[in-house]
Amino acid sequence: MKRCALWLCSIFVAATVWAAPSADNMVAAAKSGDADTVKAGLAEGFDPNYEDRQGNSLLVHAAANSNADVVAVLLKGGADPKRRNKVGDDALNYGAIKGNLSIVKQMLDAGLPVNRKQGWQPLSYAVYGKNMDVFDYLMAKGADVNGNNPSQASALMIAAQQGQEEMVDRLLEAGADPTWTKGGESAVDWALKAGNTDIAEKVMQAQAKIGFGRSAVLAEPYEDPPEHELVTDTEKALMPLSSSAPTTQQQ
Repeated sequence: MKRCALWLCSIFVAATVWAAPSADNMVAAAKSGDADTVKAGLAEGFDPNYEDRQGNSLLVHAAANSNADVVAVLLKGGADPKRRNKVGDDALNYGAIKGNLSIVKQMLDAGLPVNRKQGWQPLSYAVYGKNMDVFDYLMAKGADVNGNNPSQASALMIAAQQGQEEMVDRLLEAGADPTWTKGGESAVDWALKAGNTDIAEKVMQAQAKIGFGRSAVLAEPYEDPPEHELVTDTEKALMPLSSSAPTTQQQ
């Protein structure tokens, strides 16, 4: 009887030790940067490509929270770097907008292209995130300065709106199209709406060199600039990974 009890106890302990971790625990570990828990979970058979209801993989959760160590563990454990969530973003995009150069390097090394045929360009996310290191790295890797985005906004327009003068200079030097428009507005309009008159003047000068643009007299900046559509677009893209989301329950 005693031997039987010990045998049953050993089975219970083994089952407890080797049971696959829950999805909630793995997502929480990916978000918090607990690489050891993620590594242990993968070793116990947890799917490295698990996705929550918003289509966010563990890799996306880790990148969105700037957890480069967890990204490394997941990639080594078989996570697919190409997986995107329901808004079309992958770990490279989140690494770019969060300004995490390590994650950006890891994702490019894992085979993700620096330029996209569909979806937001990583370069545009780096510009929106105002991170010069990631911006420089993506540029060095051949990022297309005129790469299109779903909203039709160019990286130059975003940089002009965000007040990133150094990025504007670099983009123009690399051949960014100063005449690119969205809804009839160019980077000049976006800069003026944000009150970035110096940047607006630079872009106007670039437009003038190719015979495009408005009067040489700089227009007055708009009063009470409205919230720009780009901000709404990007906030929507990041919404599934905000502090109140995503849902971590199993499907």
